Amino acid sequence: MNKINFENIPLAPEQCVTGFGTTVIVAPHADDESLGCGGVISLLRKYNHTVYIVLLSDGTLSHPNSKEYPAEKLRDLREQELIDAARILGVREENIIFCRYPDRNVPSVGDNLFGEAVNIISKMINVIKPQSIFVPWRRDPHPDHQSAFQLINTCETSIAKIYEYPIWLQELGETEDSPTQEESMPFRLNISSVLNKKQQAISQHRSQITNLISDDPEGFQLSQEMLDQFNVPYETFFISK
Repeated sequence: MNKINFENIPLAPEQCVTGFGTTVIVAPHADDESLGCGGVISLLRKYNHTVYIVLLSDGTLSHPNSKEYPAEKLRDLREQELIDAARILGVREENIIFCRYPDRNVPSVGDNLFGEAVNIISKMINVIKPQSIFVPWRRDPHPDHQSAFQLINTCETSIAKIYEYPIWLQELGETEDSPTQEESMPFRLNISSVLNKKQQAISQHRSQITNLISDDPEGFQLSQEMLDQFNVPYETFFISK
């Protein structure tokens, strides 16, 4: 694909987060919250805004053949990694919601469980009453990321502004996956003052970035090239038009 040059997108100062208010970060997997939104989370907490993290999947397919970390143990590990990362970013454990949908099978439009999932998440949103919701880019090339957007897009979120964040768009996206000028407005958020915290948060996801789980040759691990994409002093978001 013709990759988007994020550096050409307008850069907003960190202080713009003061207008985001109470915020929900929707993460399909434990690590998406730190990779895509670690900076904005840290800045929101810096300016004393409440942040909730909604983890959709159980993450158990990152190392499906591991004997040392069977599914339930791997789920618990990844959830603890998220708790540890969130603590660094300033989010308390009680503000994390674990949905535990099957990895790579987060309910999407057309699934039997989609309506039920929409109802559950709508009730969460109705209780939290966020002013802002961050969710993966609608065509981010991973089924759970696209499902996450579909869920939020279908929920009753009229009081909240939706911000979409890319994870795999640069790495795996095709030309047709990219945002168009007609559907969204991009902006970059300056996170330079909290980039170190973001990197510390990412480092907590050891099961995804190290050889912690060594008995599954087909296990997933983020490449250094991929990690480098998120070691920059800004985060990119898309606002629907």
